Amino acid sequence: MQTQHQDTGGVLSSPTARGVLYALLATFVWSFNFIAGRGLADAIPPCTLALLRWLTAFCAIFPFALPELRREWRHFTQNKWYYLVTGAIGIAFFNTALYIAAHEVAALNMSLIFTSSPLFTIILSRIFFGEPIPPARVAGIAVVLAGILVLITRGDAQVLITLSFQPMDLLVLFSAFSFSLYALLVRKKPQGGGQRSYFAVIFGIGILLLLPFSLWEISSGAEIRLSPSLIIGILYMGLGASVFSFWFWSKAIGLIGPARAAVVYYTMPLFCAIEAVLMLGEPILWVHYVGGALIVSGLLLATRQSSQ
Repeated sequence: MQTQHQDTGGVLSSPTARGVLYALLATFVWSFNFIAGRGLADAIPPCTLALLRWLTAFCAIFPFALPELRREWRHFTQNKWYYLVTGAIGIAFFNTALYIAAHEVAALNMSLIFTSSPLFTIILSRIFFGEPIPPARVAGIAVVLAGILVLITRGDAQVLITLSFQPMDLLVLFSAFSFSLYALLVRKKPQGGGQRSYFAVIFGIGILLLLPFSLWEISSGAEIRLSPSLIIGILYMGLGASVFSFWFWSKAIGLIGPARAAVVYYTMPLFCAIEAVLMLGEPILWVHYVGGALIVSGLLLATRQSSQ
């Protein structure tokens, strides 16, 4: 009995297993962000939506971060440029760009373009950290990409041939690249400062950078249609997709590195497909089974612990 308990505990205590689990949790919660963002597009302008999202997150975490901020304030002022860049890229720009692009870019195009983010992270990790790209990871990424293509094309190759891209697609691509940069910045976080104070600072910086754009939207005549669904959506974005997901993602990067965490991010289309079935009543098709199996098997292959 004791041996069995130790074996189970060994699996749960593995840094790789914990890191993958954290990355999966972050990706799962983030996957709802696409549905919420599209659902609120007509109710609130994009920069104001982003501002209220991060303001909610800041208000939720600030009381818990305040003691750390008082103790570590000198650390944050000494490393102000790191936190300013991190807040600008990971908070002010990344999601706001997606909210803006969602008004013009088709969901299928966004899904295809955003799969470039993990590839950017793996390449940048190689360039800046010298992180190896083993053959198993390359093979796993190829299998995952095959699963994503099966899901988003519903098994019809003709869909890829007939795709057309718009200039706004470049904004989605730049957003994907910025998310990769954020992942690398998390890994290079200066020593000092706790996790809660770290998020409070970058959330606060993001709010300050977004505020002028939000005021410009409102002064230009953009409407905010207040409703229960808008309030619930902002609360979800501010608490779930911001506080909890960013915490999970930071923990994942600390345990398995940005490149491995990036591979886990490929499960986003799988989660979105499942949510579409459960929340929108779409039928379960053979492509969901095939695509899901490919994504899961590729993920296991790409994130498995190297024997060397």
